[in-house]
Amino acid sequence: MKKVVLLIYGEGGHRQEMKLLLEHIDTGTLDFISVGPAPLDESIRHVSLMDVRDKNKHSNLITLLIRNLSCLPMLYKIVKKYGVSGAISTGPGNAILPFILLRLLGKKTVFVETFCRFYTRSITGRVMYRIASDFYVQNKEQLVFYKNAKYSGRL
Repeated sequence: MKKVVLLIYGEGGHRQEMKLLLEHIDTGTLDFISVGPAPLDESIRHVSLMDVRDKNKHSNLITLLIRNLSCLPMLYKIVKKYGVSGAISTGPGNAILPFILLRLLGKKTVFVETFCRFYTRSITGRVMYRIASDFYVQNKEQLVFYKNAKYSGRL
């Protein structure tokens, strides 16, 4: 039986990075469920999950928490129903609570910091560095900020 992995991503560049990452993964031994605002590919089961914040509107902390917490029961059901063994995320913040849930359930989590970061850390990267089982950077300059990160190179 194939292991099931959640692919958690956001809009735009995060989605594109996940598509690029998927090209490098041996899909013969894994089954995927994409979790994001839009499907990655028609051949992959998809669950819609909007970004944590609306980039066009100002969001307060209460709104962000409600949007995030409301997705947890659905994600828990998916983890149990499909026997999810872990998750990979290319950001943004919509992956934080799912990663916390998965880590509490003893699952492996992998975060890939966005390739547009060279000399600063993303907010999501700062949080995920402490949560993810494995943390990857795509630019060597990021290793200064994330001492225990692994360098993956560009996707």
